[in-house]
Amino acid sequence: MRNMVVAQNDNDIAMMFRERNKEEVAHLSDEQLHAAIHEAREAAFACGIQNQNLRMRFIMLGVYRLPRFWMDPTIAGILNASTGTPDIRFGDVCAMFRISADRADKPMGVWWS
Repeated sequence: MRNMVVAQNDNDIAMMFRERNKEEVAHLSDEQLHAAIHEAREAAFACGIQNQNLRMRFIMLGVYRLPRFWMDPTIAGILNASTGTPDIRFGDVCAMFRISADRADKPMGVWWS
């Protein structure tokens, strides 16, 4: 039952990405997009992220902005640190991404405040 619900949620996210982020996911086949969404969602859960909005941000980043960002050793170190909560640690990663985008003069590279 859980697998069916997860598959439907992944499908809903894929449809949303195809509608709202066409250019960023155009290079992915439907199968690749579903696989990327599934992998990012599982990584978000593995990191312990509880907040739904943060999980969705994690998926969006992991699918089309910074694919598999959680695998970078520096980011993995932050996400798996023993301090704070998973949501706070992911917030720290997002802050790092925002600073990097600002320094690269690409503040529109991140959409959250």
